[in-house]
Amino acid sequence: MSDAPRKRSGGGFRAAFRHRDFAIYAFASFVSNVGMWVMRIGIGWYAWDLTHSGAWLGAVALGQALPSVFLTPFAGALADRMDPVRLMRVTQAASFCFAAAIAGVTFMGWATPFLLVTWSFCHGIAFALGLPARTVIGPNLVPREDISAAISVGSVIFGSSMFIGPAISGLLIEHFGPAWTFTVNAAAYGAMYLCLMNLKLLRAERSRSGGSLIADTVEGVKFVMGHEGIRAVMMLALIISLCIRPMIDLMPGFADAVYHRPTEGLATLMSAFGIGAMIGSIWLANRNKLAGTVTIAMMGNATSAIFIIVFAGFGIYPLAIAAMFGFGISAALGFNGAQILVQNAAAGPMRSRVMGLYAYNFQGIPAAGAMIVGFASGFFGLQIPAVAAGTIALLATFWVMRSRKRIIALMEGGGESAAPKPAA
Repeated sequence: MSDAPRKRSGGGFRAAFRHRDFAIYAFASFVSNVGMWVMRIGIGWYAWDLTHSGAWLGAVALGQALPSVFLTPFAGALADRMDPVRLMRVTQAASFCFAAAIAGVTFMGWATPFLLVTWSFCHGIAFALGLPARTVIGPNLVPREDISAAISVGSVIFGSSMFIGPAISGLLIEHFGPAWTFTVNAAAYGAMYLCLMNLKLLRAERSRSGGSLIADTVEGVKFVMGHEGIRAVMMLALIISLCIRPMIDLMPGFADAVYHRPTEGLATLMSAFGIGAMIGSIWLANRNKLAGTVTIAMMGNATSAIFIIVFAGFGIYPLAIAAMFGFGISAALGFNGAQILVQNAAAGPMRSRVMGLYAYNFQGIPAAGAMIVGFASGFFGLQIPAVAAGTIALLATFWVMRSRKRIIALMEGGGESAAPKPAA
């Protein structure tokens, strides 16, 4: 049964910030995640600048995400077994070294497309191993009555940084060049590592199964598949991540090839996206209640698909800016809303494993979508594949919405009985 409290302490997301360690960790986590997304757009732009190939853009995204396909579920089980703070220290230190190395290579002008893909793969390993640990640290820095607020803040921090980071990256690329996106990324990882050095959890949600790492991973998969509500939310999230999320990684190509404004267009489009995402994220975090989140997430997914169709289909720059602003708001609601639902529904000792599986939406699935759209762009251009992807996402959302009442009952109305109980 989920350990998310039934009774809120009040005060919206501010309830979690009453606790000093959580406030420090939340700020450092936001900085670290923003830095990571600054880098992702930076490396995508650099790959495009070197090759002007949608396929290379997709290859860089896939290199970043491929480790997640194989490592993230096991990383979730690992985070359930050991101290997540210690695990995250190791991954943040490795990420810092990788970011500093690629920054130096880029400043020297030695980077090649193959090197960017290789570096993305190495960075992806560290990211995949650390992500499940990151999701459980925040809720364990606050008393139980503020866990829901901490989960909401953590979800919004990760989701909003995913949108704000690219906006900052666009400005850095326009005014200073891509090497500075990697430098900012390294500094952000360093700040997170310093925060983790003095962090102590109030409690540990450790697995006591005594089984192997593979057995614990399989148990997490069974838990997700056996919980009807989590299964539905995660399946829709996977489809949205495959069809909609790749547009962020492909934005350098849209700015140049479709709207003919390489750096200025990238900065403007991503800034509009980031402003919209910040609005949506802050509003969702300040709700601090589960009721209505299923509807919000589904409507966010549907409108995200519509905005992507408008953005990619019309080819009108002012309309594209407006569509990106709307996409930022709706994507923040859809993505963060789904993450809040899944974290609340996952049992305490199972949370890292469940979020390890959910983490496919952060890396593996979007990269696969970017690769598909990127290769298709070689035959049809970027616009037609993007419109097709948005249409698929819209139809999938409408399909899942047919079961909205059932999902609400399971995810918002105490439907834990539908979930299998984790082993003691």
